Amino acid sequence: MAVNSTYYLNAADLATATAVYLDSFLLYIAPDGFYSDGVITREQSLGVLLTANPCPTCGTPCGGTISGSGGQGIYLVNLDGGNTAGDIGALIIRFNPQSVPDGIRVTYDGNVYNTLSSPIDGLHKSTNPTGFTVVGNIGSDCGLTGNITNIPAAVEYLFNGTSFVPTGNTQSITINPGDVDLGSSPGFCVMVIPKVNPTPSIFNMEMLGPCSGTAWNLEVSCPAPLPDFQASVEYGSASIPCGTTINQTYYFAKVHTAVDSYVGLYDYVFQDSFGATPLPDGYYLTNKVAVPNKVIEVQNGIIIAITNCV
Repeated sequence: MAVNSTYYLNAADLATATAVYLDSFLLYIAPDGFYSDGVITREQSLGVLLTANPCPTCGTPCGGTISGSGGQGIYLVNLDGGNTAGDIGALIIRFNPQSVPDGIRVTYDGNVYNTLSSPIDGLHKSTNPTGFTVVGNIGSDCGLTGNITNIPAAVEYLFNGTSFVPTGNTQSITINPGDVDLGSSPGFCVMVIPKVNPTPSIFNMEMLGPCSGTAWNLEVSCPAPLPDFQASVEYGSASIPCGTTINQTYYFAKVHTAVDSYVGLYDYVFQDSFGATPLPDGYYLTNKVAVPNKVIEVQNGIIIAITNCV
């Protein structure tokens, strides 16, 4: 069982220290064991701190903005989505890789999430269900497109609540051609992760800077039920009569950037308010668009076109 006590370090933080002490004069080494600052944990053995590891039960609260920049490496955030009865719904991540390509994937409750939707061009997703999805401006590609890129010792950084600090670890990472999905600068790409139970609460986020430098921004909304909208049943053709019955309740996660409450191009659409089950591919008549009674075309759970009804 963890015990809270005051200790002293021979560096600015636990990540960069070499030992833990009992006194401010650094005369008396603390007993061997595990020490944590609420973000990382390190074992002290024979008076020396060993490799840092993420604290498995500690996390940065959701609902904020995180920025990362630096050299090539892998940047880790343990995000706390809450563990009370009200902490359920869809956790929404907005990831802006800026220009130079960056990758992202999130592991939650044993599942890996790497689907993104850009307000500029829609779906971005690695062909590997557990791989990084690398997005960014193709004009700033550092040789990723069409190639296998090996990073044998990517420096590992961990977010400590205010900044990213090196853990002392490295990771061997391979980026395959199917992981790379570049285009124009994609803006804030949206990822939706369903949280149907209060626990587990920790989302393990990994951002990869595969080029010589990286800079990106994250906005993370805490879990909440998605807003609903009304639409018809699914049709196999866009030729839907305008008088078709609109009597089905679906849910959406906003990706388009206009300030409105409508469903729009490249938004996610789901059968449930958690964002767990995407709508089947097809066509739906809805009155929840800027001009009523329009047909939305859905592919891979994302609206890829909006056309007129017949």
